[in-house]
Amino acid sequence: MHCSNKLPLLSLAAVALLAFQLAANSHCRADDLDSLVAGPVEQVVTDCVFTEGPAWHPQGFLLFSDIPNNRIVRVNPDGTSSDWLTMSAGTNGIICDQAGRVYACQGGANRVAGLEGLESGTVTAVIADTFEGQPFNQPNDLALDGQGGLYFTDPNYSGNPSTQPEQGVYYVSPSGEVSRVLGSANFERPNGVLVTPDGKYLIVASIQERKVIRYEITAPGQLSEGQVLFTGDEELDGGGPDGMALDSDGRIYCTYKSVVVLSPDGQLIGRIEVPEKPANCTLGGPDKNILYITAQTSLYSVPMNVTAPPLMAAGPDGMPLSRSVEALDITLQVPGNWEAETPTSNLRLLQYKVPGAEGGEPTEYVVFPPFGGTREENITRWVDQFEAEGRELAMVVGTCPQGEYVLVDLIGTYNKPDGPPVRMQTVAAPGYRMLSVILTTANGNYFIKMVGPADTMEASVQAFRDSFGADASTESDYTLP
Repeated sequence: MHCSNKLPLLSLAAVALLAFQLAANSHCRADDLDSLVAGPVEQVVTDCVFTEGPAWHPQGFLLFSDIPNNRIVRVNPDGTSSDWLTMSAGTNGIICDQAGRVYACQGGANRVAGLEGLESGTVTAVIADTFEGQPFNQPNDLALDGQGGLYFTDPNYSGNPSTQPEQGVYYVSPSGEVSRVLGSANFERPNGVLVTPDGKYLIVASIQERKVIRYEITAPGQLSEGQVLFTGDEELDGGGPDGMALDSDGRIYCTYKSVVVLSPDGQLIGRIEVPEKPANCTLGGPDKNILYITAQTSLYSVPMNVTAPPLMAAGPDGMPLSRSVEALDITLQVPGNWEAETPTSNLRLLQYKVPGAEGGEPTEYVVFPPFGGTREENITRWVDQFEAEGRELAMVVGTCPQGEYVLVDLIGTYNKPDGPPVRMQTVAAPGYRMLSVILTTANGNYFIKMVGPADTMEASVQAFRDSFGADASTESDYTLP
């Protein structure tokens, strides 16, 4: 589904006039709000499914996410729009730095990623994808700190069990170290996050409590006790806040039922009404004086008498997302943090060391060329490498661009090789997991295998599947004949 441009002018004008009148009649200090707002609310793009994450790019265009359509949309100053990145991994929050690098919370991939590209987005790096060996829940929103670091929130809206014990706020240092700086002791579920233009404060939206909370940044990744700046009115504001924005004077724009405008110390200035419930907002435009609001199916704009603060300096570089490697007639996508090793056997085409969970044992990713034995014989051999008692086995068959594959997933006590292969000795390794694939091409069956401690493997399952292009939509259960 693609967004379409502006609605017919008559209906748009009526909506804009109503929204502007509602804004002028906000429940407090409308004269102050009038001094900030320079014109009516206008619909820029519509017919999306759920819009989020607006961010102004220094090259002169706006980006926002259309989450259910799994894409990032580019909007030019004249209102025309196009897809900037498709297959966006459920991108929600977006932010740009001074150099034009884009940082995105890719909730569908449980990570924060770095993106580049002016005409079309390209995912180039993983900023953060695990903490203490486990994937994040659903990174939601993010903010650069101007010191080379980055804060992001990690709630869980999926309905699935959380992969982290807390729905928290994290800090990624310039060197890529990840720490949890706020957690369940601070709030139930964080959402929007900001760093003030002077870099002194972190502002977090506590959506369950309708609160905007400010923390002094005492050092990069170090925060003081929180101060509640504002609590939304249950009737007037409903749930929220969701996303937030700042202007160059430090005022805070928070998305509740409307866009609630606060002074830097949290005093209510007024409410900008929007035809649809807003989810996020940002200031941008050629003169940095347009408030862009993502709201349900549409993107709206409001001319303002205030401007956006300068964009922050670059954040963490992260690890390269992946690199293409060739093995005879197949091509694999290998994550940048997997370390290439010299194959320990002539039977191995490629061999990589996969980082272990926090302080844990690394795993090994190996690619074997086509050799003898049927599909069923090789699967049986893999299964027999695990003790029968307590063994868990799942198998699927699917297709990818390189051919048909069978994926075997085993968990249990692994008979781990011990010493040189010629000795054929093993040692029992409980709590292990093996992912093995038979990839059938025109030149025969390739074998791809990764085995290691279950906790490390859990964090690497998606990367393993991505390495050969697994397509879950084509998969079905597989059983041995």
